[in-house]
Amino acid sequence: MKTIIACAFAFFLYFQLAAQGLFKNQVEVYTSMTRAKENPLSVIHLNLSRQKFKTVPEDISEFKNLRYLDLSNNRLEELPSFIFSLPQLEELDVASNKLYDLPFAIENAKNLRILKAGNNPIQSIPYTVNGASNLEELDLVHTEIRIFPKELSALSYLKLLELRGVDIDDDQKDLLKTYLPNATIYFTNGCHCGPF
Repeated sequence: MKTIIACAFAFFLYFQLAAQGLFKNQVEVYTSMTRAKENPLSVIHLNLSRQKFKTVPEDISEFKNLRYLDLSNNRLEELPSFIFSLPQLEELDVASNKLYDLPFAIENAKNLRILKAGNNPIQSIPYTVNGASNLEELDLVHTEIRIFPKELSALSYLKLLELRGVDIDDDQKDLLKTYLPNATIYFTNGCHCGPF
């Protein structure tokens, strides 16, 4: 009986500590370039959303251990190539900007798993997207993309393609299903009600 009580107490204690985040690998989320530049190699998670940036700060290229970059809800019109050359980058959120395209340099994003680029007037996906071979989630909601490159078929790890609010004809939908037979693809009719 004492063993059962001891085990129950141990589980209770474990879950209490876990709930407080004491077992998680705590990663600091930087929200300021000034603070992040103080120790560039310690920057793993950088959240620069809603800071009215028109261009991506070049100093981000110094953050060689950066894994999570949030540039959403700014005023970006283009993404510099160096973003996709960050060696550890796993997740990039550039949703709700003013991007018209994704750069060809996406082919360098070998570790990128999640790309959120919805709510932008993006008109095309570069054929070099196949270089982002570890991509698992691609969010392109409320974009202006009409034609999808066959190179998407090389994204064998892609689990989710989010295309709600994109006006795609039935032929392109069928092609996408052929290109990505193992991915979940969400379609709806475009409403042209996005932010652009």
